[in-house]
Amino acid sequence: MRITISQVAKLAGVSKATVSRTLNNSGYVSEETRKRIQEVIKKYGYTPDSKAINLSKKMTSTVELVLPDTVGPFYNEVIRGVEEILSARGYFTLLTILDTKKERNQARNRYISAILERRVDAAIIFDPTVDKRTFSKIAAVGIPIVSLLKDYQNYGVDSVVVDNFSGASSMIDHLVTEHGYKNIAFVTGPKESSDSEDRLIGYKETLKKHGLSFKNSLIFESDFTFDGGKRVYQQLRPVLRDIQAVFCANDEMALAIMEEMKKEGIVPGKDIAVVGFDDVFWSEYIAPPLTTVHQPMYDLGKISAQRIVSRLFDHESKPIKVVLQTHLVIRKSCGCH
Repeated sequence: MRITISQVAKLAGVSKATVSRTLNNSGYVSEETRKRIQEVIKKYGYTPDSKAINLSKKMTSTVELVLPDTVGPFYNEVIRGVEEILSARGYFTLLTILDTKKERNQARNRYISAILERRVDAAIIFDPTVDKRTFSKIAAVGIPIVSLLKDYQNYGVDSVVVDNFSGASSMIDHLVTEHGYKNIAFVTGPKESSDSEDRLIGYKETLKKHGLSFKNSLIFESDFTFDGGKRVYQQLRPVLRDIQAVFCANDEMALAIMEEMKKEGIVPGKDIAVVGFDDVFWSEYIAPPLTTVHQPMYDLGKISAQRIVSRLFDHESKPIKVVLQTHLVIRKSCGCH
């Protein structure tokens, strides 16, 4: 038969409340008493009722996951990584999508309210446009929070980020060193994206390292979407005769630009190199296969969820910053064969 908390208390010669404080690591319990209770627990194999614990702590078994969007393989991989870890520990994932600019503030208010009112036990937040004052307010609540792709370690929360600078730098190294390209256009994501900004800095700094000056006329802004790639292609067209390669800040824009080139008889990888960033699942199957920077999308979700679990169950104190590495994936769209 399963031993109860009342029986543990009786065997240890203490009250149920003292056992509860020991289990929850809350309130004062002398070291001698704590040791006696733990010996009883170990001897009789007592395991606390998770439902009872949740009720006593007012826990919801829910972790909020905030994402800017769900369109595209990047977000699907992040969700998959988060869900794999949390579901294995009996947690539900509450997904909040910021989506369009028109509804973004309403969505942000919803997830902030859920945190402030403690309707969730923890949160994984990827909100590129949230201001520091608002995030400071969220962090002060005291529930476990992981910031995804933005470093908020100074606010007392864990951060899981990607080394975007090195990824972009390795791509430029390849294009310049292996192919001798000198005029390389860059297509950014939206201004509020710190990922895109880091990739742009990697592009600029590495060109300088090779003695090449970047030209503002060869930097184009888009929005990380396929349609955005099609739109920015119209701005690229006038400079196509002057460039040798187009480096896109993500794979979806690269695919769109390649498709638009083909319509005009331009052969990607032969006439002009087109490269991306992400290494989404379809990038090796398109024609030509896409040279890109692999970033660990699934690991972003998985590791962020693992950090949440660590804080929920192990009560870690110091916030940490986890930096995930990228690597170059060479295929044919850069001109390699």
